[in-house]
Amino acid sequence: MLMTASQLAAQDFLSNSEVDSLWRNTTITVKGGGLRPDVVMLLEAFHKALPTWVVGEVMKQHAHPAKGTKRNGSTTLLESHDNDDFELLIDPKNGYIDFSSQTDIDQMEACLWRRENAHSLFAVSLYEQHDPVQHLLCWFDYNPATQTMKAEKSPVDIYKKPFENMDFSWTLPRIGTDFVIREYYNYLIPTVTRIYHWDGMHHKLAKTLIADFKYGWFGSDDMQQASKEGYDKYAIVNLEGSPVLCLKKTNSDMVIDNILVVAPFKNSMQAVAANDESTIIEGFFQVKPEEGAPWKGKEVVIFCRDFESVNYYSVINDGLVSYFVADEPMKDDSGATIGYTPSITGYGGKDESIHIMHASIAKRVEFNPQWQSFEYTEEERF
Repeated sequence: MLMTASQLAAQDFLSNSEVDSLWRNTTITVKGGGLRPDVVMLLEAFHKALPTWVVGEVMKQHAHPAKGTKRNGSTTLLESHDNDDFELLIDPKNGYIDFSSQTDIDQMEACLWRRENAHSLFAVSLYEQHDPVQHLLCWFDYNPATQTMKAEKSPVDIYKKPFENMDFSWTLPRIGTDFVIREYYNYLIPTVTRIYHWDGMHHKLAKTLIADFKYGWFGSDDMQQASKEGYDKYAIVNLEGSPVLCLKKTNSDMVIDNILVVAPFKNSMQAVAANDESTIIEGFFQVKPEEGAPWKGKEVVIFCRDFESVNYYSVINDGLVSYFVADEPMKDDSGATIGYTPSITGYGGKDESIHIMHASIAKRVEFNPQWQSFEYTEEERF
């Protein structure tokens, strides 16, 4: 059912969930929109059709600027307010509006792009900070012939989360035309940033950036810079609810793929598996619950072996590495292997951890990275 602005204008303010249930089926009339309505005109029409408290505050400030408001041509900037903690920017020249706050009040952004077919693309991002957080992106095409806005799919509607238990956000451009989606996994796995370039009609994924990071090797304090290792493909793999970051070299001369798998351990990223010049990944599995053992059957164990016959076991639970076990060969005077000595790095002690090497396997865990190209960036992770 299509709903018009006049049908909704008399209603009280809507929540983000209510706007989400309505905007895709709402045709919005832009009175006097003409050929090139500015971002304020489109936002006002949106507010008349789908009224929210936060957009109402923007419209009131635009009509009656508070004391302390700065003007620079058509640009309005209010950096503080006597009664409320918020900042407001209205920039019609660049087609951008932002209402933000460090407190728990609602926030919003709006942006306008001019299309090659004389239409305009208009986006409104609404953010409710209270629990549960509700972040909503509304995406419209403005048709100057009918002076109406109709919904269409945004990059967020098309975007598929690579991992269910993750957060992501988006950014509308104040300067330029790029649309940005950022993926967050936990406090150590670096942010993945997807840049969508504007082609004059739509936004298309152009490149993916990963914040550069350092990593150690199986609990080592000797850290290496990831950007200096030559990896140019990445994947986030879900190991039974635990995300791991996988990197790959496409120009490797090795017969097997040159792969590095890293995950958070204590306060750093650590290599938990690798196919490279000295190490090979043997598999991923879960072990059966065992009385007196430190695992409950939910942990994922990654098994690696190096070419000096050292076995490495990385135990991951709920996205974090619990501990590493290295099973090193013992040799007699002639160099023959006569047994193995375990060494433990992590939160568990030797008695708690050593049995992982001899536990029964409950099941194999699928490892099927979907590789994508990426570039490193120095951008902050949060």
